[in-house]
Amino acid sequence: MSHAEEVLDGIYQAVNTGDLALLDKLVAPDYIEHSEGFQGVEPFKQQITTFRAAFPDLHVTIEDLIIDGDRFASRTTVTGTHTGDLMGMPATGKQINIATVDMGRIEGGQAQERWGGLDMYALLTQLGVIPAPQPG
Repeated sequence: MSHAEEVLDGIYQAVNTGDLALLDKLVAPDYIEHSEGFQGVEPFKQQITTFRAAFPDLHVTIEDLIIDGDRFASRTTVTGTHTGDLMGMPATGKQINIATVDMGRIEGGQAQERWGGLDMYALLTQLGVIPAPQPG
């Protein structure tokens, strides 16, 4: 397993278990989350905390991973059951299964930056907050 794979595996372990102390070692203090518009490990932890409160069984599975030097591209599946409040949305009890695609940079044994993220349209559709598209 490469260093980049170890970093990503550790980050997903933190997300899946809620052990956010792992991120202090794996995510750079000045980490940039380009798609979500924040910088730093603490906002990253807060984002995970928010989603784990809404989806206590939140789980990310790596489906595909490509590493080239300090860059990575991944395809993951995010699953969970909506049993808690999410950004003002009360629990629905519905399960989510959302594909994500991310790109990022790992340097010096830490995640430095990432582009991508959760498909909010798919999330809101699966929770029944917005109607699913109808065929034809």
